[in-house]
Amino acid sequence: MVFFLRTQVVCLRWGEDLLRAGILKELKPEFIAVSQRKPSTYAGHPFIVETAIAYGGDIPKKDDIVVYRFANKIPLLYDEASDVSVRVIRSMNWRRYKVASGMPLAILVHLCSTKVPYKTVGKEFIADRPEVKIEILNGIREVARRLQTFLAKREHVANERKRLSVFSKYLPKIARFSTALAGKTEEPDIELLLKSVRKYEEEGS
Repeated sequence: MVFFLRTQVVCLRWGEDLLRAGILKELKPEFIAVSQRKPSTYAGHPFIVETAIAYGGDIPKKDDIVVYRFANKIPLLYDEASDVSVRVIRSMNWRRYKVASGMPLAILVHLCSTKVPYKTVGKEFIADRPEVKIEILNGIREVARRLQTFLAKREHVANERKRLSVFSKYLPKIARFSTALAGKTEEPDIELLLKSVRKYEEEGS
C-alpha cells in the first residue's frame, strides 16, 4: 500500500508578520489586527485563510468598508460584490463591534490553497464554498473583536478627558469659593486631580 503525504499550503501564505508589515507600510493605520486561521480543507483541497483589519491612517473614509482581496498572494480586482469575502463582511452586524458608517476602515482577506475555488474561469472572485466561508467569517470576527476593544478603550479615554477637562476648568473656581465660604485663607490642593487631567490629555493626543 502506498501512502501519499498531505499537500502543504504553508509556502503559499504570507504569515502574520509579513502581512502586518505590508499593511503598516501602505496604509499607515492607527490600529491593525492580523489573524491566520489553522489549515482546513474543502473537497479534499487544503487552504488557509488570513485576515486583517486596519483603522485610521491613510485609509479613506467611505460609507462601505474598504476590502482588499487576495488569492495565493494575487490581488482580486474585479467582481467584488460576487466574492464570498465581501458577502461575509456585508452580512455582519458591525454595530456590535462599535463600527459606524464613514469610519476609515479596511479589511484584507487572503485565501491560499492548492486549488482556489474560483467561481469563473476568469479567476476574478472566490466562490461561496461553505468551508471557506466559515473560515473567512471566523477570521474576520477575530480581528473585529480586537478592533472593538481598541475603539471601546479609545471612547473611554475620550469620555474621561472630557469629564476631567470640565473639572480642571471649574475646580479652581470651586476651590476659591469654598475657601472664602469657609472663612479660610489657604485653598485646598487640587494638583493631584489636575495631574490626572493632563495624563488623559496625553493619552488621547
